[in-house]
Amino acid sequence: MSGSPERLGASCLILGYERTDSARRAAAWAARQLQPEGKLVIVHACLPLHGPSSVLSTVEERRELGRALIDELLLEEDALQGIDVEADISDRDPVSALVDAARRHGAQAIVVGHERRSPLHRVLGTVTSELLVASPVPVISVPPVPGGGAHGAAAEGASSAG
Repeated sequence: MSGSPERLGASCLILGYERTDSARRAAAWAARQLQPEGKLVIVHACLPLHGPSSVLSTVEERRELGRALIDELLLEEDALQGIDVEADISDRDPVSALVDAARRHGAQAIVVGHERRSPLHRVLGTVTSELLVASPVPVISVPPVPGGGAHGAAAEGASSAG
């Protein structure tokens, strides 16, 4: 491979978004991979992968928070300016929400940020590891450190690190 990564040239990518640095890096990376007329669907899942939802919030409140998080990302992330973005706020767990969005939009891939997790996450599984099993399209996990490979890595490679 050459020193500079090739662009995917995707017409549609699904981005799993939560308010983390790794998810912001994944958003910027995904935006750079789109064709000029491509679309980025930003999915925020309101329910956790493992465990019940908060009893302190209603469906409407969770959706409102999800919309606010995506609005904040759109305002602050320069890479997202000028591209076709669609927000998808789901009251489902992240894996179900991302797989459903990929199918509905005919996406070429699902893009997620990658962060090192606790031993408990290794036992229960992570969104990325469960996506590898459930996704009908490739899953791309963007590395946690900007200098650690800005072009992204296949989720299998990223999940074996560390």
